[in-house]
Amino acid sequence: MKQPDDLSRIYFKSTDRLQPRRSIYSIRILVEYARKFDIPAEILLDGSALCPSDLVDPEMFITPGEELKIFRRAIFLIPDPKLGLEIGRLHNVSAMSRVAIPVMFCETCLDGFRTMFKYIDLTQTYCQYELTVQGDDAVISCRELIAFGDLKRFLCERDLASAHTLCCNTMGAPFILKRITLTYPRPEYARIYQDIFNCPVFFNADRFQIFFDKNYLTARLPMANTLAREAYETECKRAYARLQEQKSTLDKIRQDLLFPQAETPCFDKLARRLHMSPRTLRRHLSAEGISYKSLLNETRKKKALDLLTSTGMSIEKIATELGYQNVANFYHAFKLWTGTTPGSYRKAEPRYFCSKICNR
Repeated sequence: MKQPDDLSRIYFKSTDRLQPRRSIYSIRILVEYARKFDIPAEILLDGSALCPSDLVDPEMFITPGEELKIFRRAIFLIPDPKLGLEIGRLHNVSAMSRVAIPVMFCETCLDGFRTMFKYIDLTQTYCQYELTVQGDDAVISCRELIAFGDLKRFLCERDLASAHTLCCNTMGAPFILKRITLTYPRPEYARIYQDIFNCPVFFNADRFQIFFDKNYLTARLPMANTLAREAYETECKRAYARLQEQKSTLDKIRQDLLFPQAETPCFDKLARRLHMSPRTLRRHLSAEGISYKSLLNETRKKKALDLLTSTGMSIEKIATELGYQNVANFYHAFKLWTGTTPGSYRKAEPRYFCSKICNR
């Protein structure tokens, strides 16, 4: 593929929407890592839609909500504060073969990034990626597609370590970074970042960005092979098509309500996000026998129950996460949903007690 003569004109980015279904590869990696701490799969997956036998099925999918619930449980149970970095380093070529292998056979790094961005949904990220060139630097900027909240550090570390590992694997040599900027506070194990990435790392930054020499973009990859890339990309396309299957309008709506990019969208704004008129959206919901208000309540209830049983987040923070500006309104809604208060529900939930005991 012909490369642009002026690298400063390079600008492309990955999709800005999450798929309603995701591969279970990340969960498989997490389960394997948890075994090092004598945490069996049954405990890690407790309360989720998955069971241990599902992990051997390469065609098994999971919703983002279920995946994030398992991530929170893993953070709660696994006594390793740098869990995100460790899990990210395990997202290597063998673990992400469907998209990583076609990338390895691309002609240049730029082709590889373009291919990775095209099939980004196969990588299990929750970010939108953007590649630009600024002077002598190539810059990958990462934007959260959902409100990361209490999962920010874990998800950012996982993506950062995974991206760096894949670049090193693809180049067949260390991929030298110039600097990294991250949007969360400096953790107590910050020196580990230096050991892994060997470059300056800045915390509490405005943006999550990775800087490296722009000459990498035109560097020929050691395994460049057009025929092999096309052959493996065919399988990549099949996997991507399977991921797209059974994506109903209702699935898309639930996705936008469960993971709003900012505040919960009003009906008209939701219609615009789905590229349809309010009238068309109303017709789709009517065909499903559900109203926007009931769907919003259903989504908030599900998210509230998940956060109460799988995290140690305060009730006030959960109320904010759900879009309630007044905690009293959340208490009122929760009482209507369950007949009890959020605190009473949490204390009576066996999974919450199990998590506390296992974490001792």
